[in-house]
Amino acid sequence: MKLIKKLLILVLGFSVGGVFAQSAYLGYGLGLQVDLAGLGATITKDGLDNKYGTQKIIIPENTIDVLQRSGLVSRETKGAMTGLALSVFYERDMADFFYRIEGSYTRKIMGGYTKAQLAGYTFIEQSWDFYSLVVPLYLGIKANVSESASVYGAFGINYFRGGWSLSGTGDGATPCSVSSRLCGLGPSGIGLIDPVTGTTADVAAVTSNPQALYSGAIFGEQIVFDVSGVGFNFLIGLDKKLQSGSKFYFELEYLLDAKMDNAPVRSPGTVNQLASTGNISYPIVVGGLRYRLGFKKPL
Repeated sequence: MKLIKKLLILVLGFSVGGVFAQSAYLGYGLGLQVDLAGLGATITKDGLDNKYGTQKIIIPENTIDVLQRSGLVSRETKGAMTGLALSVFYERDMADFFYRIEGSYTRKIMGGYTKAQLAGYTFIEQSWDFYSLVVPLYLGIKANVSESASVYGAFGINYFRGGWSLSGTGDGATPCSVSSRLCGLGPSGIGLIDPVTGTTADVAAVTSNPQALYSGAIFGEQIVFDVSGVGFNFLIGLDKKLQSGSKFYFELEYLLDAKMDNAPVRSPGTVNQLASTGNISYPIVVGGLRYRLGFKKPL
């Protein structure tokens, strides 16, 4: 909070000292934030191992794609999450400098859903969601590239709040109980059986012990992380002034916002496979890269 106060004092100083050639704008923006929460690799290719390192409890989409192409399952995969970012800001130009006070809200609109079915039975379903509310303060510099166009860059700090959630099912026990050839498709109580390398005795031990088999299956899980704090932000942009005095602009913005959070888990399978205490801690990334275009109206 002390950093925010210092930046506000600096902004007010520029405002008072730069009363000549000032102009103020009310801006609106619409943008996309890509790879929300930095989870794209986890969703598409890495997944998440259980605490023993013997099996995935978040099944990556490339694994499910291989199963589908081998004819074992049908699947629906939507890739990494992408969000729609809505922004409103007040901006004041002061000769070659400017400052901006902004508010933005981001919500997932694409991606973040994975589903796999075996003979119509959904044994893997992973649904991700994300939101963020960010209030950045910017101090920047701009340069004219023509009579009506300019490029600019700025840095600042922000207050953020946001997080992500994961809900769904990871049931490798039911396919394994139907046929030992299907062991290893998803989380199971043992987590050591591979349909290729597992011995006949190993497979028989698992399939004959349903209680152990289902102790690691994950049903109806829902984990929600929500954090708040202060971060840093940067942007570069280009705007074009119209005859009316309004401006169109395009910007790239990067937010450095992240914090560790702890959340409870619901499924006994998640407790057995990952969270022995019933809670899990994870670094939560709220920031990221945004592509934004919009409109600045003179005041």
